[in-house]
Amino acid sequence: MSEITSWSAVATVEALKARKVSAVEVTQAHLDRLEALNPALNAIVDAVPDALERAKAIDAGTISGGMLHGAPVTTKINADQAGLANTNGLPANKDNIAAEDSAVVSNLFSAGAVVIGRTNTPEMSLRWCTSNPLHGVTLNPWDKTITPGGSSGGASASVASGIGVIAHGNDLGGSLRYPAFACGIASIKPSLGRIPAFNGTAPSRPPITSVMSTQGPIARSVADVRLGLAAMSAGTSRDANWSPARASYRSRTGDITVGLAPSPFAAETHPHQLKAMALAAQGLRDAGIKTREIDLPETALASEVWNKLLFTETEIIAGDAVKQTGSPELINLLNNIAEYSGGIYDLEGYIKGQMERMRLQRVYAQLFDEVDLVMLPTSLIPPYENDLDFKDRSKAGMILDAQAPLYLVNLLGLPSVALPTHVQDGLPLGVQLMGPQYDDDFALDVAERLEGELGSVLGQMPEPFRL
Repeated sequence: MSEITSWSAVATVEALKARKVSAVEVTQAHLDRLEALNPALNAIVDAVPDALERAKAIDAGTISGGMLHGAPVTTKINADQAGLANTNGLPANKDNIAAEDSAVVSNLFSAGAVVIGRTNTPEMSLRWCTSNPLHGVTLNPWDKTITPGGSSGGASASVASGIGVIAHGNDLGGSLRYPAFACGIASIKPSLGRIPAFNGTAPSRPPITSVMSTQGPIARSVADVRLGLAAMSAGTSRDANWSPARASYRSRTGDITVGLAPSPFAAETHPHQLKAMALAAQGLRDAGIKTREIDLPETALASEVWNKLLFTETEIIAGDAVKQTGSPELINLLNNIAEYSGGIYDLEGYIKGQMERMRLQRVYAQLFDEVDLVMLPTSLIPPYENDLDFKDRSKAGMILDAQAPLYLVNLLGLPSVALPTHVQDGLPLGVQLMGPQYDDDFALDVAERLEGELGSVLGQMPEPFRL
């Protein structure tokens, strides 16, 4: 393995800017790593043919180096990239060639990124596992029998094993934070509007789906996540939800207090995840941050509202497409979820569901008058068997309930940073730090202090994927 692929994103950019190494050397090292490891992972499912040419242009100064200055990144297969297919994991979309870059990909290029590959996602990016009939199954570098997370599972598996220094993904119900959790790395689900979201191949999305979904980075450290967030965040007129806000109105001149919610839902938190919470709470205190246990309000209602709003819009807007283009396994899973959740909203229920969402946003905004951040489990259970949701119909409800801490954040539109705490039984575990709207940078500040106490877990990853 080249030493280059073990460098952090921050260290890689520093070396590139100091001309200690060229963009071509860095790109080639990561392409070699991709060639060596991807056959065992199937994380990268589409090559980017001009990666080395772009690196050469950055070295020559004919393309601006920007803040990333030639650092290698990956983009998710559901984001438009000019000249390449946005398949979203669907065989029917294998020839869905994008005419232009999506807003987030455009920002990465403007920041000087070299895109070395496109990463896998489940069909329609709707699961917490990553497999589809077109591109196959992505495996977890920690354990090939365990999910790498979803829907950005290809992103997490690649960057965790040293293929690229920052991975692009997106998050509608945990699709950035859960893959980071499953692969022992870090991510942030940003506030709505922090990163622009626009795909020319699908210019419009349903109203609630569009405000619960965000683009974002996955990386091997919080500092690298911060760099990725900055690179992706430039504004564009193509996304009316984009916001220049970089902080809330809140002033923090005294002690920082983090509210701890180890068991915030009716479903039990697994003992391994309770240990993760305890380790992280102690880490916060060791970093000089105050903690106290809190009760999160109305979590059962929040889960119901996220679920029904999302799947009502999915059924109305994409129901026919799912039936026509989705695999039998996906169709069965969505039917199982609808049955478990009590069906979808009618028109009156849909309107009232939106009203409840807005009310819950106010309730949680007021919660942050009492604490600066909330720490809660990333998931209520450890990473589970790959494709379990397809293999065992009876597990669909259990999986949905276990991911409630993830989609609570999406319903509220808040920023949340996921980071690992420790390894148990050979698998990484972790927590997330949820903050007030627009306080993404503050949440990253606290997460970085916590990471300084906990350290990285990647040194425990099995060979040959260990950095």
